[in-house]
Formats: sequence, structure tokens, C-alpha cells
Amino acid sequence: MAQKPNNAESALGYSPVTFCRFVSAWVRLAQLSLSSAIRMTLARSLRSLRKGPRIENPRIRIVRAARRQDAKIAAVARQVLRHWTLCAIFVSVIFVLAAPSQAQVSKEYQLKAVLLWRLAQFTQWPSNAFESADSPVVICVLGENPFGGALEAAVRGETAHGRRLAVQRHRSIDQIRDCHILFITGAGPRQAKEITAALAGRSVLTVADGDTLASTYEAMIQFVIEENKIKLRINPKAAAAARLVLDPRLLRSAEIIG
Repeated sequence: MAQKPNNAESALGYSPVTFCRFVSAWVRLAQLSLSSAIRMTLARSLRSLRKGPRIENPRIRIVRAARRQDAKIAAVARQVLRHWTLCAIFVSVIFVLAAPSQAQVSKEYQLKAVLLWRLAQFTQWPSNAFESADSPVVICVLGENPFGGALEAAVRGETAHGRRLAVQRHRSIDQIRDCHILFITGAGPRQAKEITAALAGRSVLTVADGDTLASTYEAMIQFVIEENKIKLRINPKAAAAARLVLDPRLLRSAEIIG
């Protein structure tokens, strides 16, 4: 099963553990820089004490120098800590943005993921569409994967007609072997012809993301956004030609085309 990796390690080239070590090294470097700045300030203060004119009460001079020294050290510490804090925040933001997670998947595709496995429950396949009695209903995603991990999460633990559900992802139509629901994204005229040829005589429920295939490929079901809602357009004739039986309740809730 061809899957597209989706984690922080593939996005940045290093693991979260490596990132934590990297940030720890930055903090250590900030501490070393602060210590170096303090030592330099102390050295300058001592030099000024040695070179300055003698006073009657050395304790007063020492107290005044210590106060000036404390103020300089505090100013240096604030500058160093501000610099390294901004750097750490910047790197952390880059790490988070480059590590997509399921939470970043749009709500639209989380809903479409649920609709896909619900379609499996409202569709009947001929018995010869499965290799054995315990073969799963396979949902295939062709092209770019807009779901992240939402589709796997949606089908986990669910069944259709007593069969478990499985998810596959493919970059091209010739990679597909066992497939019962095919979700198509971003296919142009050339890909549409390839899909038509590859699925000829097979009982595969085709689902198009939007109406981009309407002019080149007759998908059985289309997900269409209208008034900020996902609506179904269904072509019952195309489904019947593939020997698929769609539940009447599904047809009543959709726009019928074809």
C-alpha cells in the first residue's frame, strides 16, 4: 500500500528528539554567553578599580563599583536572554508549522472521510468483487491525499456489511489492485481516460472531489460544496453499469444526475 508520510521527521529531516536536543544546546550556549559577559564586566570593573585614584574610604568605592557592576550585568543578561528567547521561539514556530498533524486537516475533509465509509454501508457489491468472505472493503485515494490521517481514524473499528474497512493511497491508477471505493482528486482529461480504461468491467464506486471531472469522467458520486455544506450528486445509471446497488435512502438524500 503506497502511503505518503505525514510527520515532523519527514517535513524537517530530523526527529522531535533531535529538535529537543537542538533547543537544549541553544539554551546551554545562552548560559555560556551570559557567563562570558559577566566575566568581562567584572574584569573591566576590577581594572577601573586598580587604575582609579585612591580614596580615603575604600569600602565606599567598592560598594559604588559593585552597584554599577550589578546594573551592567543585569543589562547584559536581559539582552542575552531576550536574544536567545526570540531565537528559540522562532525555531519552535518553524518546527510546529512544518509538522502537519490530524488537527490541521480541514473540517471539510474530516467530514468527507466520514461520508466515504458511510457510502460503503449504503452500497452493495456483487459477491465476486471480493476475494474471500473476510476480505475488507477497500477505500482507495487516488492522487494527492487531503485527509491526512482523518480517513484512517474515521474507518477504525467500523464495518460495512460485516466486512472491515481498509484504506489505500495511490499516485497512479495502474497501482490499484483491490479497490471498492475510489476517491479521485485533481484528475485531468488524460487521467480521466486512464481511469475509465482501468475500471472497465470492475465494480468500483467512484467518488469525485468536487465537479472537476464532470466534463471528462462520469464519476458515480460527486462531493459538492453548496452554501457551506457538502452535498452529494449521484449518477445511479453509472453505478448500475458497474453492478453496484445503491441504497434508496442514499438516493433520497442526494441530487440525481445522469
